[in-house]
Amino acid sequence: MTKRENLQIFNCYKLLITYHCILTGKPMNWLTGQLMNQLTIITGGLNLISFLEGIVNAVGVNYLILNTNGIGYQINIPAYNNLSLKIGDKTKIYTYLYLREDKITLYGFLTKEEENFFELLISTPGVGPKVGLNILSKMTPDDFGKAILQEDLDSITSIVGIGNKLAKKIVLELKEKISKITFLEAGIEKTFKSENINDATDALKVLGYTYKKAKSAVEKTQEKFKGQLTVEELVRESLKIIG
Repeated sequence: MTKRENLQIFNCYKLLITYHCILTGKPMNWLTGQLMNQLTIITGGLNLISFLEGIVNAVGVNYLILNTNGIGYQINIPAYNNLSLKIGDKTKIYTYLYLREDKITLYGFLTKEEENFFELLISTPGVGPKVGLNILSKMTPDDFGKAILQEDLDSITSIVGIGNKLAKKIVLELKEKISKITFLEAGIEKTFKSENINDATDALKVLGYTYKKAKSAVEKTQEKFKGQLTVEELVRESLKIIG
């Protein structure tokens, strides 16, 4: 982040906290302390404002106001979030701070996965925060990722603000990136399942069963339950197969 951007953010916080002092009657030395805290955050970069936790003060179609330590932050959110958040709820919002010369805007998400995907989306030329929010208001990261991998332009152009030209650009820019992410996650899941099979097989061997019989039972159990079982559950269900 440039020094100019740091100064812009700092000045916005200064105005915000000054206004808060006027409304609440807090002394100016309190303002100084708050500004120093915010300056520490700002100079570290936008990503240090990772989340905000507080009480929901108001909820709109695509925004909420979160009361955090007496300051109300207006945060733009995917439209579906307003169905699960109610006034008075205590919640944690993962945030992305979007900086422009004339304003600073906070975008928020209920999960870190969504926030990460939002950042990936707006890294695409032509996709701004508004379009990124429209995408996550209609589709989950997984669903939109699949649409990109399958080059499903009909699904992508069903999002408000995305025409055929932009849809093709999104596919071109993000298909390889999403493929790498999906491959990595699949590899982790495969490794996890493999470790479960080995651990369950070893447990059955300790109980006196041969490696061949134990491995066969565990693999059949793993296939039957689609890899959703823990090691303990694998052992228990495999014993039923062994009989």
